[in-house]
This record gives sequence, structure tokens and C-alpha cells, in this order.
Amino acid sequence: MVQWNERFLTGSSMLDQQHQMLINNINHLEDMLMTTNPTRAECEFIIHLVEFLESYADTHFNMEEECMERYRCPAHKKNKDAHEQFRTFFKQFKERYQAEGFRREILLELYKTLSEWIEAHILQVDTRLRPCIKT
Repeated sequence: MVQWNERFLTGSSMLDQQHQMLINNINHLEDMLMTTNPTRAECEFIIHLVEFLESYADTHFNMEEECMERYRCPAHKKNKDAHEQFRTFFKQFKERYQAEGFRREILLELYKTLSEWIEAHILQVDTRLRPCIKT
């Protein structure tokens, strides 16, 4: 589980709120995946949650890239490249998921990748926006 803290602050309240939303939903996915024998409704909810995460991340990425460009953040290109890699990862996940169907193991791998990626990305790339906003 990813725990939000001040180290994640980017200097943009909008981006920080979006990061918190993404982290909360990734953590919610973990909670849902701890259910040993999910009901059909719980399985459908998990599928919708994964779809939401993909859509929300994409919307967030676009806003974040615009913000970094506007403030001339030196991490702008690195950020954009990382977002493209994430989109490619998610596309490959969806192809695997569609081919293999609803399997808890695949979704646990997704959760693990999402939680590790978002924490590393925010701390190593997104927080480089903070000094650009303050100047």
C-alpha cells in the first residue's frame, strides 16, 4: 500500500490532489484483490476500477505534461517519456487480460506494478516541478 506524504508534493495543488486520487484508487484495488472468493459484482467492480485507473491516469498525464511545459520544468521530456512507457505497459496488460480473462494473479501483478511505478515516478520525476512553480 502506498502511503501519501509530503515527499509527494509537486507544488501544484491540482496535481497533488490527482496523485492522491490515483494512489487511493490503487490502494482500493489492493483491498479488493485481497478478497479470496470475490462475488460476480466484486469482479465487475474490479474491472471498472482498472478501467477508471487507466482513464484517470491518462487524463492526469495530459494535465501534468501541460503544467510541466507551462512552468518550463526541466523534467518535462523525462515525464512525457515515462507516461508513454506507462501507457504502453497498460496496453500490454489489457491485451494479456483480454486473452487470459479475469485472473487474480494478473490483477495482483498490475497492482504491484502500479503501486511501485506511481511512487517512484512521483518522487523521482513529478516532484522536480516544485522548484519551477515556486520561482
